[in-house]
Amino acid sequence: MGEDGAVAAEVAAHEIHEGTAGEDAAGHFTLVLRYLRGLGEPCAPPVGVGSFDLLVVSEREVLVWYTPARAGHIAGERTIPTARLAAAWAALHTGEPLDEATLAQMGTDPAVGRWLLAILAQVPGVRVRTEAPLTLALEVVTPLLATTPASEPRAERRPRRRGGV
Repeated sequence: MGEDGAVAAEVAAHEIHEGTAGEDAAGHFTLVLRYLRGLGEPCAPPVGVGSFDLLVVSEREVLVWYTPARAGHIAGERTIPTARLAAAWAALHTGEPLDEATLAQMGTDPAVGRWLLAILAQVPGVRVRTEAPLTLALEVVTPLLATTPASEPRAERRPRRRGGV
């Protein structure tokens, strides 16, 4: 994707983190798609082995190329409906973690559920908890306005002594 894609991904990551798309999941999901489009390097799934490249990220589908790391696994394209990804993002945006069974239901089968997990795990603020049950959680849901330096009381500073203790 090159430098332009990397810059777009960085800008989208910042906007996701700062919440500049607004509070709604749909606004954030637009940024998620923009971020994913900017990823130019192969992605590592949070569980399992192998890697995948995001070939197409559109309003209709996300097309990935899976490169296995184990003998017996087959390399190839996988298509994930963007609507399923959007539904998983909206559920994450409520603050509730999604377990593997829920992701499988959202994806209509366990394989698509694993792809939802693998793709959303690439997004800044999304964390995968690998202890049983496997879950996906969003750690940054709202803007960080409450923690900006302007809104925190400033601590009084004492003058530093020079030359030692």
